[in-house]
Amino acid sequence: MSKLSSKVKIQLVLIGILAIFTLSLISSQKATPNDPLLFVLKRVQEKTFLSLKSSPQEKLDYMVHLLNNRLYELNAVVRGKNYNYVLPSASRYSTLAGQITEYIIANNMKDKVAPTKKMFEDHYKTLVDLYVLYPKNDPENNHEWKYIQDDYNYLKIYIEKLTQTVQ
Repeated sequence: MSKLSSKVKIQLVLIGILAIFTLSLISSQKATPNDPLLFVLKRVQEKTFLSLKSSPQEKLDYMVHLLNNRLYELNAVVRGKNYNYVLPSASRYSTLAGQITEYIIANNMKDKVAPTKKMFEDHYKTLVDLYVLYPKNDPENNHEWKYIQDDYNYLKIYIEKLTQTVQ
């Protein structure tokens, strides 16, 4: 059996690294904040994909997709009782919801107001459910429930801003 050349060895190592990286990207899709390494990879991937969107419509569609992901993450954190991650998860959610609102207004996307308001109203219900579910009288939970309350209060503000946009 002949020995592999150093060039072939390097190629095999690079293929292995690429395979591991690809598998990591795929497995990071459903990562939540309590999975720090995969979650960071997921966030980098999301930011890269967002920057590659060329039209305002594509960018908004992807932002909406990301907002649904942020709600999923917040839901997973609360239901999984990983309360240490509520603040960053809730902050990412409300920040992105605000960015979507401002993006619609800045780009005069009046046709996106109604579906976005509907989405915010649906999300509002989920956030209220999470707020109710959160154990508020547990001193170990550091009152993180307030950030969920902030999220649904922000949604009310964003819904009002969008309403004023079409009037």
